[in-house]
Amino acid sequence: MDTRKYEVIIKAAECGNLTKAGESFGYTQSGVSHMIKGVEEEFGFRIFMRGRDGVSLTTEGERVLPFLREIAKWNESLGQTVSAINGLICGTLRIGSFTSIAIHWLPKIIRRFQQDYPNINIDITEGGISALEEALEEGSVDLTFMSVQPGRSFDRLILKKDPFLAILPKGHPLEREKSFPLEAFNGVDFILVTRGFDYDTNRLLKKYAITPNIKFTSHDDHTVFSMVENGLGVSILPELVMQSYKERSVTLPLEPEVYRDIALCLPSFAEASPASRRFIEYVKKMVAPDGSIRGI
Repeated sequence: MDTRKYEVIIKAAECGNLTKAGESFGYTQSGVSHMIKGVEEEFGFRIFMRGRDGVSLTTEGERVLPFLREIAKWNESLGQTVSAINGLICGTLRIGSFTSIAIHWLPKIIRRFQQDYPNINIDITEGGISALEEALEEGSVDLTFMSVQPGRSFDRLILKKDPFLAILPKGHPLEREKSFPLEAFNGVDFILVTRGFDYDTNRLLKKYAITPNIKFTSHDDHTVFSMVENGLGVSILPELVMQSYKERSVTLPLEPEVYRDIALCLPSFAEASPASRRFIEYVKKMVAPDGSIRGI
């Protein structure tokens, strides 16, 4: 089944630009326009509104987009299954991830995976919790690395218990202590990762009834660290994030210890594509419980 025209529409909806959508598939803007026009004529209504700033979905386009995603998803799975039956594995694997995991885990896992499956293309989408959950729900990624959120029904493989750390500027009165009591955050200047990118820290503060003086918020972990480094306040960040700043930071375990569970999540293990199933096996073998990456 040729679903390329639907894939082009999906890409155009995501980036809001026909030229960029065409570049992803090797088409010119006029070629993309012709393709979309053909689908619109077939459906009997317009899918996109054109404007000076690009394109956006019409109401009708928004209604059919989830179905186009499903068609493209199952067509990809069909192609991979047929290839697997014939002794070949090829296709595209779309992975969602926190930036910290994309930096510290994925390069080594993907390098080893591609030694055995060079014909599987990898597409990585980075984002916060809300964006990754949405991408998984709408089918724009096949699987995603993220922290486990309560009330979500995704299938998941728990990979690491990732401890939260107190992040302090150098010279802080408690920097030489063995741990940082959570109650010491009460009333002090605090830099918080924005809700939607990180629900874990917000949930931690609420659970332990901690009320810091939130001076700044940012959606980026690295910006939060930089603000702490420059003496603008303190913060709480996961150990995995802080691996990039070991030599530049003052970090202390929290008292009591608090963790987030890092997992590989997908809608259904049973319905995973052949490429997804093989990638999951590599993740199982390579990610150690302490978060280090093992060779296989």
